[in-house]
Amino acid sequence: MDDLISTLTATTGLSAEKSEAALGVILNLLKTQGNPNKVPDLFAKLPGADELARKHAGQLTGMLAGGLMGGPLAAISKLQSLGLSTEQMKQVGTATLAHARAKAGDDLVRQCASNIPGISGFL
Repeated sequence: MDDLISTLTATTGLSAEKSEAALGVILNLLKTQGNPNKVPDLFAKLPGADELARKHAGQLTGMLAGGLMGGPLAAISKLQSLGLSTEQMKQVGTATLAHARAKAGDDLVRQCASNIPGISGFL
């Protein structure tokens, strides 16, 4: 994951710490909202992904924590709390999924993420 964090830092202008945290939020979104039968296969091809997802999972309470849009809206809220702009969020999402496709293949990434509301623009 270090290479992806370096890429995110260079692309977004975020610090390495914020890039890692943003990546962890995206990976946690995939882990918690993606296809539960396929995410373990994806994470097996992305060494360190599961640890980063757990490290940056956090808990949001209230309306954002539950419901169909809870995962994506909670992730957006957490990214905003890290200080990411909308453009930086798009850059992190796009780069993360591109990295996953390069390591695990487009088909597996689509199987993992296609059912997450709002993520189709990144696939």
